[in-house]
Amino acid sequence: MKLGTLLLRNAAIGLSQLESALRNQVLYGGRLGTNLVELGFLDLELLSTYLGELTGFPVATPTLLDAANTDLLDRLGSEEAHRLRAVPLDYLGAPQFGGSLSASLGSETIAVAMVDPTDAVAIDQLVAKLDAQITPYVVPELRALYYLEKLYGQPRRARFIRSARPGADDAPDDRRRQQPAQGIVMPPPFTLEPRRRRQSSMPIANTTPISLGFGAACERVDTAAHREQIADTFVEYAKGRCDALLLFLIRDGNALGWRGWVAPPAKPRTPIEELSLPLGGASAFQSAHDTGARFIGAPPSPAKPVETQLWSSLDVTPEPTSVIVVPILVKQRPVNLIYAHTLGGPPPQTLITELTDLAIRAQSSYVRLIKQARGA
Repeated sequence: MKLGTLLLRNAAIGLSQLESALRNQVLYGGRLGTNLVELGFLDLELLSTYLGELTGFPVATPTLLDAANTDLLDRLGSEEAHRLRAVPLDYLGAPQFGGSLSASLGSETIAVAMVDPTDAVAIDQLVAKLDAQITPYVVPELRALYYLEKLYGQPRRARFIRSARPGADDAPDDRRRQQPAQGIVMPPPFTLEPRRRRQSSMPIANTTPISLGFGAACERVDTAAHREQIADTFVEYAKGRCDALLLFLIRDGNALGWRGWVAPPAKPRTPIEELSLPLGGASAFQSAHDTGARFIGAPPSPAKPVETQLWSSLDVTPEPTSVIVVPILVKQRPVNLIYAHTLGGPPPQTLITELTDLAIRAQSSYVRLIKQARGA
């Protein structure tokens, strides 16, 4: 049984709420339960209970996570813990698990909180890394990411930092601040006839060879099976055509870094996944977001605070004189912003035209993926 089916059967959510969460999952990623909590349709504690019922595994409570064995945390290591989305809790038999301390010292079984406790490959890797048998405990994705940050000190992606009541275990911090709406209005309908596919022959400012032809990029976006394939296509398309291309998610008045590529020798000081740019005030991002139309040219604010923040994070020198920001719309709402610049001068018209075409194709693919998710 799937989580959505279980929640519907128990009247924990309604069908329209499930459809909204599936839509957000297609657009923004994350697990279904994460999107239900973010939308306010389900409480995190209730989600934990249903995940335990669904999987048949015990639930990793905040009490167990707060008391995680530091030696086991060190043994697994931050990189593996984040990759596997797993938090070692303790040896089974330790006091918090109902046994004695002496029993834990000779125990060969370790309780591990996992976002997906049914992942046999991940369990095998945990067994090898911890050199012990594993008893999985289930933990909601949002809670797991919070504790991975808390226990290992590695920041979460801004996508997974949500607003919460003070003191909650997934409360927001200063790395992501909601911005005022600043009079944001719904963008007007935006349609553009797709142009015939063709290969690019534009001049480029860097020496990186073109990695993916425009026609192949169109086909990949048109047939993408999930959002990550769409993002991968934009990244591959960018190589050899521009000096930087980034995809942003639009959440809570912020443009959140998702995926991207920056031409060498630039070496971003901040990982793209940790970028969070405000959509309040005058910027190329704000303009594309508000109008639902592409922005081309010099940043609209003479001070360029948002763009300067981005360029500094990307270690871009000299500063671009002109940028392009193309929105991807779903139901006439921007869900992504595509940012690109070339350092050798203004973005070539071919790049502008092709990015606009790819954005329209991505919009159609999102709609198709949402319909498929609802019909699953």
